[in-house]
Amino acid sequence: MSARRAFTLIELLVLLVAIGLLCAVLFVHVLRAHEAARRASCMGNTRQIGLAMIQYAADHDDQFPPLVDAGGNMVPAVDNEGNVSTLPSRTAFAVLLKEGYLTTTKVFLCRSSRDRYHGEDFPADYRIARLPDLILPEKSCSYGWDPTKTHGADATCALLADKPSKDLSASNEGTARNNSDNHRKAGQNVFYNDGHTKWTTTSAPDSGDDPDIYLGGPGYETSNTDAKIIR
Repeated sequence: MSARRAFTLIELLVLLVAIGLLCAVLFVHVLRAHEAARRASCMGNTRQIGLAMIQYAADHDDQFPPLVDAGGNMVPAVDNEGNVSTLPSRTAFAVLLKEGYLTTTKVFLCRSSRDRYHGEDFPADYRIARLPDLILPEKSCSYGWDPTKTHGADATCALLADKPSKDLSASNEGTARNNSDNHRKAGQNVFYNDGHTKWTTTSAPDSGDDPDIYLGGPGYETSNTDAKIIR
C-alpha cells in the first residue's frame, strides 16, 4: 500500500485562500440577512407609530399630536425606560404613549440605527424632523414626522420616516446622499398618510404635495444642524 502524499505548501495556501473566500462570502450574506431583518423590524415600528398617529387624528378632529401643549409649552420627551422627562422636546410621541395609542418606547428605536445622543433635544429644520425623543445618552429616537400635516392632507404624502441624515443638504435633494443614516444611507422606511409603509431608496419618496420629505420648508430655519427649533 502506497503512503498518502502530503499537501504541498502551495496546495495548503490555495486551500486556505479558498476557505477564506467562502467565509467572506458567507459573512456578507449573514450581514445582509441581519440587515434585512432589522429593516423589516424598522418598517414595523414606522407602521405602528404612523397608525397610532392616524388613530389619534381620528379622535382629535383630523389633527395629529401637537408640537406644543395648550399652554404653549413644548411637550415632554420620553426616555428609554418609558418615563416622561421634564426636559422639553418638540416631539409629540409622548402624547401617543400617555393616551394609550402606543404602549412601549421600543417602537421608537430602529435596530439598524447607530445614532447617539448629541446634546440637543430639538428637531431639525426639515419636513420630516429629527426628533431626539429618547434622552438617555445611549440612544436617540430613530424616527421623525411632518408636523405641518393633518390627516386630511393628500393620502400619498409622507407623514413619518426614518429621521434624516445629519449632513442633509439642499444640494442633495432627492438623492441617496440625503438618505437616512439609520440604514447606512441605503434608504428609509416611509409611512404615508393613507396608512401604507414603503421602503424607498432616495430621499424623495413623496408622490403627493411635497417633492422631498427631507427638504426644508416654510416655518423652518435653514441650517444643516439638528438643533434648530421650529418657529
